[in-house]
Amino acid sequence: MKIKKIGAMILSGVLAAGLLSGCGGPSKDSGEKENTTGTETSSGSDESKKSGSGEAEYNWTCGVNLPTDHPYYTGCVKFGELMNEKSGGRISLEVYPSAQLGNERDVVEALQMGSVDFTLVSAAPLSNFTHDFEVFDFPYIFSNTEHAYSVLDSEIGRTMLDNLENYDLIGLELLENGFYYISCDSKVEHPADMKGVKIRSLESQMQVDAYNNLGANGIAMAFSEVYTALQNGTLNATGLTPAVIGSNNIDQVQSYIAATNHFYAAAPLLMSKVVYDSLDEDLQKAVREAAAEARDWQRAESQKYNEEMLKKIKETGCEIVEIDADEWKEAMVPAIEEAYVGDGKLIDPEIYQKIKDMDPAK
Repeated sequence: MKIKKIGAMILSGVLAAGLLSGCGGPSKDSGEKENTTGTETSSGSDESKKSGSGEAEYNWTCGVNLPTDHPYYTGCVKFGELMNEKSGGRISLEVYPSAQLGNERDVVEALQMGSVDFTLVSAAPLSNFTHDFEVFDFPYIFSNTEHAYSVLDSEIGRTMLDNLENYDLIGLELLENGFYYISCDSKVEHPADMKGVKIRSLESQMQVDAYNNLGANGIAMAFSEVYTALQNGTLNATGLTPAVIGSNNIDQVQSYIAATNHFYAAAPLLMSKVVYDSLDEDLQKAVREAAAEARDWQRAESQKYNEEMLKKIKETGCEIVEIDADEWKEAMVPAIEEAYVGDGKLIDPEIYQKIKDMDPAK
């Protein structure tokens, strides 16, 4: 079933507010951007950037929920430049950062209606109408980046993307945000250290269960609430990539960052099917070729940015805690495997086994 679409008047208001706001929301004294949309933002410029001339035949928009220094944004800018080049100047793309066009679900719905042309999102909002992407919420589904890419670029990843046409979306490529770490106000080294910890989860029951199975209290919470929740003790911990922890100053309200790498954050690059179907074959080809090149560029930038944010986190005084990955896998994987993998369950056992067999380390 499709995501329930918001009314045209409401969406128009969201888009108008985003398009008229040249900059992001107000700043806190710490320099962190105040988040009022339920998305992940940071310090830095929040101005949109246009790739190509205003005289282009197609002037498209793209909304992302992260700021201008994050690879979500820079990857989409690169994508726009490549489309402009490959179309001979017929296409320009303006990328709006920091949820100026709405949160991830808002923008996905706008794509379905053709009100926004592109977005780069986490897999979470897609789980509202297809279970295909929920495999990315499985703990330790990928052993490393090479394993993740081998699956994302395989028939498995392509089938996930192609199936989105059933929901008025074109899945172009799978980009990334990286592997999750656990930030906490107390030292977390072993799974037993999670007992009683109140940790933020995405709106994914599998993620909540994975944390609860460790004795923690997994709490699904909009990102806009996380910083304050960490300050007032509603949360003790989060599971996020170093890129998001560092760029959103989570390290200023947490003392320890455990290098767990327990979840992997894939990022689908999406286009409105309404818009795509209106194009001639040459432009459709240009869009897809540009997306493939942007995918490789963005992934490299994502890895580099995560490393930069880890360095920044260390400089703030946070301790990076190294863990025994086998110990964490043993604590997290079996219970989730039993609950979610199998005939009639959320994850098809054949797909699950194929993903495991594609691990280059095997």
